[in-house]
Amino acid sequence: MTPSRLRRLMVNSSIAALVLLLPLVFRTRPSIIGYLNIAMLYAIATQGLNLLMGFGGLVSLGHAAFMAIGGYTAAVLVMTYNVNMFLAIVAGVATAGVFGLVIGFPSLRLSGFYLAVATMALGSSVADVIKRLEITGGDYGLINIPSLRLGGWELASEASRYYVFAGIVVVVFLAVRNFLRSRSGRAVRAVRDSEMTAAAMGVNVAAYKLVTFVFAACIAGLSGALYAFTISYLHPMNFGLVFSIELLSMSIIGGLGTIIGPILGAVFWVMLPIVIGGRMEYLSTVIFGLSIIGSVMFLPKGLSELVTRIQTRLKL
Repeated sequence: MTPSRLRRLMVNSSIAALVLLLPLVFRTRPSIIGYLNIAMLYAIATQGLNLLMGFGGLVSLGHAAFMAIGGYTAAVLVMTYNVNMFLAIVAGVATAGVFGLVIGFPSLRLSGFYLAVATMALGSSVADVIKRLEITGGDYGLINIPSLRLGGWELASEASRYYVFAGIVVVVFLAVRNFLRSRSGRAVRAVRDSEMTAAAMGVNVAAYKLVTFVFAACIAGLSGALYAFTISYLHPMNFGLVFSIELLSMSIIGGLGTIIGPILGAVFWVMLPIVIGGRMEYLSTVIFGLSIIGSVMFLPKGLSELVTRIQTRLKL
């Protein structure tokens, strides 16, 4: 094993150990682990948006709608029809994927600003429809959603959910990375760079755009389903345009078009107010906005670029 590989292995092992030990470090402050759990759920959703925009080149301002679809589908199946929670989560993911397929069709003819407006209309429409349905709790939202269960084990503590979510984040991370390294992933990036060139090389542009939309929607649906059983409350207004823009902001500050960026951006977004704390918490939005501006100007790949620079400095 070369020295650089050995150093990389040691650093990765140290990071993994730190992640595993965090619930023990903050055992007297479970709220910190709770915030990290929310950050991981946001990271999953942002990973889907990052796949769609960063690697697929498809602009979306309604990504939170897929979270709402996944969350409400899973919650309603469990609460109203007594469906097994695991199957309900799978159904939520599948339903979000179906809507991703339907919404993906406009992307075949729209791009840029026009696609952004179309997806923004999607988000508004989904929230409005959910608000008018009695089965989803209407304008009052859906309350008393059961806590997340893994088989017969209820994940009642923040620490237990932390390890499950960390495992899911890793699985989603690997799934996206392997997809991007596959033939389909290379085709998706070719379409992003130049549709005309990709078509000339024999790439089915329409098919790969739809594949990207469906995959991104499924990831967001998974995040939404897990979110529902974690927060135990859903309201349609929580998944509107504002939250979609927040997901986009997380992706930009973390590093649009990078695999690790969504994780870094989500943790930064959720934990920044906690780190500032107290009476200065209102500054977190200002700092985050300035961070986005600084990222666009000086760090095109966001926080992930800082990680890359550190790795280069350490010769990892």
